[in-house]
Amino acid sequence: MSNDTPRGPVREESHPVVIIGAGVGGSVAAFRLADAGVDNLVLERGRRWPITPDGDTFPTVPYPDKRIIWLDDKPPTPVCDQVPWLARITESITAAALPRSTGLLDVLPHKNLTVVCGAGVGGGTLVYGGILPQPKAGPFREVFPPEVDYEEMDRVHYPRARRRLGAADFPDDVLAHRRYRSNRVFGSAVEKAGLPVERVPSTFDFDIIRAELDGRAKPSATVGQYFFTGCDSGAKLSVDRTYLARAEATGRTEVRPLHKVTAIAQDADGRYRVSAERLGVDGDVLERIDVLCARLILAAGGVHTPRMLVTARDTGALPLLNEHVGEQWGTNADQLPLIRTIAVATGSRQGGPPTFLTRNADGSALLTQGGQPVPVETGLLLCPGVGMSDRFGRWTYSAATEHAHLRWASGSDTTGRRAITELLHLVARHIPLGGVGLNPLAPHPLVLHPLGGAVIGKATDAYGRLHGHDGLYCLDSALMPGSTAAVNPVLTIAAVVERCLDHVIGDFTS
Repeated sequence: MSNDTPRGPVREESHPVVIIGAGVGGSVAAFRLADAGVDNLVLERGRRWPITPDGDTFPTVPYPDKRIIWLDDKPPTPVCDQVPWLARITESITAAALPRSTGLLDVLPHKNLTVVCGAGVGGGTLVYGGILPQPKAGPFREVFPPEVDYEEMDRVHYPRARRRLGAADFPDDVLAHRRYRSNRVFGSAVEKAGLPVERVPSTFDFDIIRAELDGRAKPSATVGQYFFTGCDSGAKLSVDRTYLARAEATGRTEVRPLHKVTAIAQDADGRYRVSAERLGVDGDVLERIDVLCARLILAAGGVHTPRMLVTARDTGALPLLNEHVGEQWGTNADQLPLIRTIAVATGSRQGGPPTFLTRNADGSALLTQGGQPVPVETGLLLCPGVGMSDRFGRWTYSAATEHAHLRWASGSDTTGRRAITELLHLVARHIPLGGVGLNPLAPHPLVLHPLGGAVIGKATDAYGRLHGHDGLYCLDSALMPGSTAAVNPVLTIAAVVERCLDHVIGDFTS
């Protein structure tokens, strides 16, 4: 792929409001602004992934193609980076096997962890498991500042976000199908262990799930094609098909996919300047554009939002951002452990989405189970868990490399990992004839929920306004204080952004 940027002048245009990122926060913001009569432009570096009648929108696992990974600077080879000659060989092999493209998964390698985010219109909801648990009051109050009142969230913002995200309870008739044997095995073990069994609300259209099961739709979620990839049948309701679709339907929201933001700054006249590259599907730069706006919303997620803000502050492009920008970045204590059953079949091509979850007594750790797409019996249950982190990382800018880098110490998730592991072993012991809990990724976590770096009440006020620059907002997962209080974060991100917009919408309409 060519990295050459087209020569010639940078094209300029102006818009009243620009939103960077078309994931959860950006989609909620676009809808709320459009609903209030405010025109807005959404810039998204990934492509659109529209559901097609042919059922071939997404790359599949475990048989991906070149559409699977967004390779930005180099292939994801964190271990080999410590050995330069091995890194060069590995990069060449990886580049041949996975050509650089505007793929579905954005991978950030780091010496202590690997972060994976969704890339495209819909953001992380394109590739997440689709579950919407709400945190318990105690952990929520421990994580969030007191200005974010749990009772108000529980009464107003969580119900509204669930409704607008398209939440549905998992139905009994689907659970009874043979494809959901692994779900039933997990749920039964949780119950026998004396743990609470919660039916998971999901952003899935269960009529389409039923159509998959009876042959009227291409099997996707029901054969494990929903987690780490999209859902070709359209059963998964990612935010491009809920919040953002409603925003676009008003005629006031324009979404531009394949527009990669490279820098943000504030001009002398107070307007914000967003520099972007318009990309081809293969990643070639087709055009450079500067978009000027009076109000700018950062919604590029828990990696790219803090990276852009730290870079802008420390290069002088947004010099008044405070010292908390870049701080309190966390992993949500993400873990991907397994249960190895001894004598119980778990089923091949296990169905999704997850049906059940359980939590420990104080709600500081959560464990669920997600179906796998493996075409043979494995005797394995994939049991994703989330918890509360001990310590946090931070983003810092290096003048030498001219890049922002993540600093995260190995073991910063120890408390959360320990609590999740205790839940895992308790459930495993109650698999018929016993099970074994395994956590092979514990030494080098795979982080699916990067959070923080522009934390609410620190880098911003209590409603997402970034300190130091009027008209500049953070409304996405970077607002979360390194954790969403031991739950998968989509519902909480949407609810917190809804709350923020209730208070700041007047900034845009006055």
